Amino acid sequence: MEKLDLKKIVVIISIVIMIAGIAGMFYCLPFLYSARIEDLVGAGFPFLAGSIMLIGGLISIAIVSKKDN
Repeated sequence: MEKLDLKKIVVIISIVIMIAGIAGMFYCLPFLYSARIEDLVGAGFPFLAGSIMLIGGLISIAIVSKKDN
């Protein structure tokens, strides 16, 4: 029973992290179309961080949902 509860908690936290990553990527997206190099650099790093958060959430969900043999 505890293992199931821990899996649910990890999945919920992973989904929240993925949503935060997607929100960060969407927030930075308009600045990536700017002609100023400051905007590109300033928006590029948070966009990369958002994509890392998204991939991290997907990997953690994949690990938790793996069936034991």
